[in-house]
Amino acid sequence: MIVQGLTLTIIGMSVVFVILVLLVFVMQLLSTIVFRFFPEPEEPAVAAKSGPGVEIAVAIAAAFAKKNQ
Repeated sequence: MIVQGLTLTIIGMSVVFVILVLLVFVMQLLSTIVFRFFPEPEEPAVAAKSGPGVEIAVAIAAAFAKKNQ
């Protein structure tokens, strides 16, 4: 009885493992196909803006650098 239970467990786990591996390969294939036929549009590069946000970021970076010295 124990041997049958172990056999059934091993067969069931093997089937699940094979299905999961196949699922990974199918997902990779679908990803490749989708990106080949529907590429993401490239966005134009935007120049860095100056303003309070940039000044605050510079101040935070300077304070962080000073703290880590």
